[in-house]
Amino acid sequence: MSDCAPLIIGKEMGFFERAGLDVKLSREAGWGTIRERMIHGELDASHAHASMVYELNLGLGSRRAPCLTGFMMSHNGSAISFSNELWELGVRDARSMKQVIEEHRGKRKFRFAIVLKFSTQNYLLRKWLRRGGIDPDVDVELVVVPPPQVFSCLLQGHIDGYCAGEPWGSIGLLEGICWCAALTADVEHMHPEKVLLVRQEFEAMRHEEHLAIIEALMGAAEYCDKPVNRHELAQILSQACYFDVSKESLLNGLRGPFQLGLPGQTSALDAIVFQRNHANEPSLEKARWVLSEINRNKLTPEPLELSGEQIQSYFRMDLYEEAGRCYQAA
Repeated sequence: MSDCAPLIIGKEMGFFERAGLDVKLSREAGWGTIRERMIHGELDASHAHASMVYELNLGLGSRRAPCLTGFMMSHNGSAISFSNELWELGVRDARSMKQVIEEHRGKRKFRFAIVLKFSTQNYLLRKWLRRGGIDPDVDVELVVVPPPQVFSCLLQGHIDGYCAGEPWGSIGLLEGICWCAALTADVEHMHPEKVLLVRQEFEAMRHEEHLAIIEALMGAAEYCDKPVNRHELAQILSQACYFDVSKESLLNGLRGPFQLGLPGQTSALDAIVFQRNHANEPSLEKARWVLSEINRNKLTPEPLELSGEQIQSYFRMDLYEEAGRCYQAA
């Protein structure tokens, strides 16, 4: 996903090296693999969904693995895309989607992909559907598909649409295979997205290294967020060792204007945010938003009830502020 860019830029542009760190990046097959490798301590840190902080700490559908974040890596960054067939059937927005669903009730159930159960792609696709009066648990089928596979699944007719992080939406749009109904930034402006996830024991035993990683990522995120750098950023991310996709598909979400497909285009200024608007702060407000989405969408048997103190032990503003003081002094 494009929102891992600060990690790649940290490596490629020397931010980690200048912080005295020897960082090896590992490209994983999907979020399930990342979750398992974090549980087993095979990764020191990971680019991860903000919800994974709760998922691992509370053992939501997996083994518990005490972890935390001291750095929010991005906001926004995903697109809701549908097949051209749905456009031809008359879908333009959530309300017209509802009409098409009603017309096909009893004959066909439309299937949409998300990348992970505990993800903003799930929360915000559900929110978009509900705006049109669609019950995401009854009227449609939601399935989990690894991000790199959503486009091929749509192409092969296994799904009718998907919500996924860039550039996986733009690949289909630029190929003319699908169209974009909305950016997640349009559904929930400046929503928290990815974090730097570490195990609690890593923070306890390697505190200074952890701070150095956060400090390096602050510089990398600042680089990524500058429009003047977006062309070079897309060139770096497009390499075979990273995304192995066209530079144009990356630029659609990074620099824009964002091509929506059949309807037209829109600004990509806030399609993904790496550093502006206090984006990197793992604040209590952001942590509570993530928790509220898990509860609102009833993704656990019982609502999760956590105190502010407990939440702040997972989302560590104190670590962010400590690293920030070093970054400002440098």
